[in-house]
Amino acid sequence: MVKNAIFDQNHLATLKRAVDVYARRHRVTASNISNVETPGYRAQRLKFEELLEGADAQLRGVRTHAGHLPIGGQGPQGTNPVVEEVDSDYDNGVNNVDIDNEMTDLATNDLSYRMATRLLSMRYSMLRSAIKGRVG
Repeated sequence: MVKNAIFDQNHLATLKRAVDVYARRHRVTASNISNVETPGYRAQRLKFEELLEGADAQLRGVRTHAGHLPIGGQGPQGTNPVVEEVDSDYDNGVNNVDIDNEMTDLATNDLSYRMATRLLSMRYSMLRSAIKGRVG
């Protein structure tokens, strides 16, 4: 029981995946911001949550033995983010980058990244404490 609660690798893998996706989304948003005055540039976005919802919609079976076949979806580890062009009618006179929207997305993504890294750090602190035998 303790093994499942403290050393569960699924939580660590999910948090690591979240940090990777937020870092990649930051690069895409930063690229949009840096190209706000580039003629003909098309804004991009990182599509991940929509793909993740589809992967989590499938039921996953629990494997009680290593010889059993996995059943159902793969979760966040099996879902890859996709960069796609933003299809919008917005026109800033040069391209379709809405700087206000991009700055909002950057701030939101920054908060999400900080939360995920903090949760990951807390998870590793719990593991370190468990290994050292300290409580609290």
